Amino acid sequence: MLLEVLAQRAREQPDRVFLLHEGQRVSYADFELASNRAAHALIALGVGKGDRVTLAMANSVEYLVAAFGALKAGAIYNPVNAQLGAEELGFILKHAEPKVLLTDDANVDHLRHPLLTLPTSCTIALYSPSSSSSSAPQAAIDFSRAVAAASQDPPSVLVTPDDLSTLLYTSGTTGRPKGVLFQHRSTGAAGKHFCATLAITADDTILAVTPLFHGNAWGAVVTALQAGGTVAYPVAFRATEFWPLVHATGATVLYTLGTILAILLNREPSDEERSNRLRVIVGLGSAPIRDRVIERFGVEHVAECFGSTDAGVVTITPLGSAPRPGSAGPPVPDVGIKIVGEDGNEAGLGQSGEILIHSPHRMAAYFRDDEQTAAALRDGWFHTGDLGYLDRDGWLYFVDRKRDVIRRGGENISSMLVEKVLLQHPAVAEAAVVGVPDPVLGQEVKAFVVARSAVTPDELRMFAAERLAKFQVPRLWELRESLPKTPTQRVEKYKLREQSTKGGTLLG
Repeated sequence: MLLEVLAQRAREQPDRVFLLHEGQRVSYADFELASNRAAHALIALGVGKGDRVTLAMANSVEYLVAAFGALKAGAIYNPVNAQLGAEELGFILKHAEPKVLLTDDANVDHLRHPLLTLPTSCTIALYSPSSSSSSAPQAAIDFSRAVAAASQDPPSVLVTPDDLSTLLYTSGTTGRPKGVLFQHRSTGAAGKHFCATLAITADDTILAVTPLFHGNAWGAVVTALQAGGTVAYPVAFRATEFWPLVHATGATVLYTLGTILAILLNREPSDEERSNRLRVIVGLGSAPIRDRVIERFGVEHVAECFGSTDAGVVTITPLGSAPRPGSAGPPVPDVGIKIVGEDGNEAGLGQSGEILIHSPHRMAAYFRDDEQTAAALRDGWFHTGDLGYLDRDGWLYFVDRKRDVIRRGGENISSMLVEKVLLQHPAVAEAAVVGVPDPVLGQEVKAFVVARSAVTPDELRMFAAERLAKFQVPRLWELRESLPKTPTQRVEKYKLREQSTKGGTLLG
């Protein structure tokens, strides 16, 4: 289990630096004691086994101290993006029903949005270096002070591999986020596979430049922990500061998104980018620009992966193997892949079908949704809803998504969620949202709208921006007299995709 790995690292290499953040260097021993204090502080607030602890915080040392403190307290760690739209964030908080909601100065204002209803049954705690935000909810407690006063001894909570550990929310085709539950036996386990497949060792420093609530950065943390190495991370990615950060941290491995790599490629070349120590990049969605990244930045390998919030990490392109265009690599150890056709029978080599996963790292269940759990988990296999095929060596090739989810800049966007918001506008009669190709973001969000009264794309954009996260707001808009439909009046989105490149009104 991840907690056992941390305890072992603190015993065997107490002085080795685990975290590098904004000039702070935190050793394994100090992190172990700090997370013990956080666990005791949470327990003092009434947190027990199975209770949810929601983190709505920016990247910081305190974020990871709180996350591991929640795990040590036997709670279920629930990371959220506090800057989600009020409707989506409100749904997540209501559905998760956290015992404690931890936030900080950088995010507390988002929790005061007039359209956001906070759970009445949870404690709001402010955890930041200053803990003095004037806009904090009146009932918020000073969590920094509670942690400082708590015991540094290990909490007496028995945490077993079968206990639930994390609750992650992901957008789905229903327009409502789904809560994905994991057990302690699977949390962080994929880090071992990255270590083995990419030869990551205790001598490596892994740099993550995405938010810690994102699986990419969390993956960097747990991989560094499994390796006994160091993880470095800034408050946020800034292109102008990226290469100086790589040099300052001595990073040898980078965890990032294809979107960020594309941004770096679009900048003027510099001496710093060629004199760095980076040897491996885990760049989700970076396949189209892989060769350009290797040539320009001088790295040895850019790894692709296949996986999801629900399925966990399934494949990794291994270090030292020649890339195969279109493939995300072979399955990691202990993970099985099966391709099934529409008839339910297993497809032959090279034949496309739904990707099924048998994995010890997959989710345990969808939170409070037995029906969805039963549909996704059948006979020990997780049905991904994605299409792909296998070659004769077992390498996986992703073809398309069965589910209508837009992948924009590393974020999954539910088209139905965006459509639901647009339909709340009094001038909108119908709305359909699709993803269109974008060379940097992978996909851009485009909205087709049938209006019942006069309205402009800019009015609709401002309406959506008040209710959605920034990355969910469409940038392309097209007003139409009608939408293509089937005889049963379902919108034929495939026709909209065929008819649309990147045409329409570009806003934002």
